[in-house]
Amino acid sequence: MRSSHTDSAILHDPRRVLRKRLSDFVTRVPHPWHGAMRSLLDVFREHDWQVFVFGGTLRDLLAVSATAAPRDVDLVVAGATGPALRAAFSRELVRVNRFGGLHLQVQKLPVDIWTLESTWAFQQKLVHGGDFAHLPRTTFLNVEAVAAELDTRKGRARRVYGEPFFRAVREQVLDINLEENPYAGLCVVRSLLTARKLHYALGPRLARYVAHHGSRIDAAELEAIQLSHYGRIRLDRDQLMRLIRIVSGKRMATRPRPVELPRVRQLEWKLPRPQQLDWHSREWRSTSREAPIFQSTG
Repeated sequence: MRSSHTDSAILHDPRRVLRKRLSDFVTRVPHPWHGAMRSLLDVFREHDWQVFVFGGTLRDLLAVSATAAPRDVDLVVAGATGPALRAAFSRELVRVNRFGGLHLQVQKLPVDIWTLESTWAFQQKLVHGGDFAHLPRTTFLNVEAVAAELDTRKGRARRVYGEPFFRAVREQVLDINLEENPYAGLCVVRSLLTARKLHYALGPRLARYVAHHGSRIDAAELEAIQLSHYGRIRLDRDQLMRLIRIVSGKRMATRPRPVELPRVRQLEWKLPRPQQLDWHSREWRSTSREAPIFQSTG
């Protein structure tokens, strides 16, 4: 990890840093999410619901920047039913997903909200317990395995759960937290894009997963998944497939250890078609026989 005052603080006491940054995110007036979060808090307090911020928002606040503006905010609620949530946010409701979660637009900002007991891994009995403390165990990636209390009483520390997350930030390694997931293609895409965003290496389990599933899913489908989830193409199909091949090659060539991804510039050239790769391979073998002076000595 690069050395800085902020990094030192995170290494020493990441929970304290995250509590402070989340508090600023909710209460700091200039922040674009301030109004939306205060509006949500008013509703939660009116109904006396317990609410935790979950996943990517907390990841970005600690691992990216104290002033990170998330793409959306995930909130998990205890003490409410699905119908009660829909009634409370009927004006903000955009759609209900297949698991009963709500997608809201709160002051033009996207919010996903669902009840604690409807969390997919709890429903599927993949994670036992069903409390907020067990929520971090339900995520696919370790860098999203974190939950923090949204509202707190004055003088009481905000509850934060997520040791796998804090370990990932300290080590700067992205890996699998809970492998069972119904959307393997989305997991591959999100893993590669998240690793590049954070500049983290892929852990051995995740590298194996990306190599296995990425090679079995059509490149066009991976591109379509990206467009559907993010609303735009961040890596085109050639770049995605090149990353998958690089991960697969590095995973096979070394002992189980984190796999570093290439930088952006290394992905700018187009991936040759298979027949082009074969042609270059044949040409190299022919050249190497005719002119052994060019063979590698490394």
